[in-house]
This record gives sequence, C-alpha cells and structure tokens, in this order.
Amino acid sequence: MVEIIGDSLSSGDYATYEGLASWAYNFVAGLGNVEYSLTGDYGSDQQTYQWYRTSDTSWRATQIYGDNPPKWNFKKQKPADLVVINIGTNDNNPANNVSSTDYYNDYVKLVGDIHKIWPRAQIVLMSLWGGFGAYEDTYVQGPLWVDEIKNVYKHFRKQGEFIHYFDTTGILQHNDIAPQWHPTDVGHIKIASHFLQWVKIKFGWEFAATGPEVQHGTLYWNDQQGY
Repeated sequence: MVEIIGDSLSSGDYATYEGLASWAYNFVAGLGNVEYSLTGDYGSDQQTYQWYRTSDTSWRATQIYGDNPPKWNFKKQKPADLVVINIGTNDNNPANNVSSTDYYNDYVKLVGDIHKIWPRAQIVLMSLWGGFGAYEDTYVQGPLWVDEIKNVYKHFRKQGEFIHYFDTTGILQHNDIAPQWHPTDVGHIKIASHFLQWVKIKFGWEFAATGPEVQHGTLYWNDQQGY
C-alpha cells in the first residue's frame, strides 16, 4: 500500500490527463501491483488538518459537514507500506505568510502522526524542485525549503530507520516546468522514473507492471519520416 501526500504538483494539475498524468500516478502505475491513495491539498498547514478528515475543505463540503467534518478511520484501510510526502511549494509563496518555523513544525507534526498511525511504514520526504530563474545564458533551479525538509529528516532519523530523503534537484530542467508553474507531462514522467529506480534500489521493490498503457494518446515522438 502506497500513500502519497502532496498538493497540485502531485495530483497532476495542468497535465494532459490531470491526475492520470501526474508523477504520483506514473509512479504507482510503474510499480504495477500496489494499492495506493493520494491526498492533495494546498500546503503543510492544510495537510496537518486535511489528511485526517474524510472530506475536503471545498464550499460544497462545508455546506454538508460545517467546520468539523468526520475524521478518517485509519483502522478501516490497509496500513501503508510506503508514505511519500511532497508538500510546501504553496507555503513558500510570500502571500501565504508561512514562516520557516511554522513550516518545519507542521511537517514534524504530520510525520510524527503518520509514524504513530503506521509504525511499520517507510516514510519518504521528497524535496521540492521549485522553479527556474534566468542566469546569464542559462536557467538555474531554485529548490524550496531545503534546510527545513532536511532538518525534519534529521529530527526523525534519530528515532529509527523509517525516515528517508529523496532529492529531486537536477531531475527537472527549465522546460520541464509549464507556464502554470506545474510540471509538463515529460516532467512528471522524469520524476516518476527517477523515483521508481530509487525505491527499487532503496527498498528492493521490483517492478510488476507487465505493459499496460499509461499516458494513452500522448505522443512523444515525431511520426513524420520526411519533411
């Protein structure tokens, strides 16, 4: 069982097939024989609330449940073997006024609660690739919350070997980020491919996908034999 906790970057916003084109789906589809779930919300402060609830925070949900929706009963689902967390890009937006300390504390709380709920799960903190800025004749990547995420990793590393850090720096290039600040289809595939190999090496998980069609109808080749 794989649990992915992220935001719109993990749920495939602006990709060709939205969620079915996301790195998260490409990752679990590449594993081939896993059950999975994806929780996507705005940021770390939202996930410290949203992840525990049965509904989202949309207007429609608040009309049904008010400001206290039912809590999720984790005992009724299979315990996760692998939990992947990629949150914080929206928190880094100055307009949201999230401090480094608040981000770190929210992240620590979330990871701590996950470990209490699923003590046998391996938890992976995925670094945030951020965006790219022009520099001389090229573009330079600007990862986000680098020290904070590493410090969360160090905090829990003292408690056992259930915590891991996956560095995405260098996987994406400038043209892998679409104008809406989300990965392109190719960008999602790059992240999923690198992460698949990392999980295989780190945990010994073999790929069980036998050839199902993923990203149906999306062309990545030139079918013209001549010009």
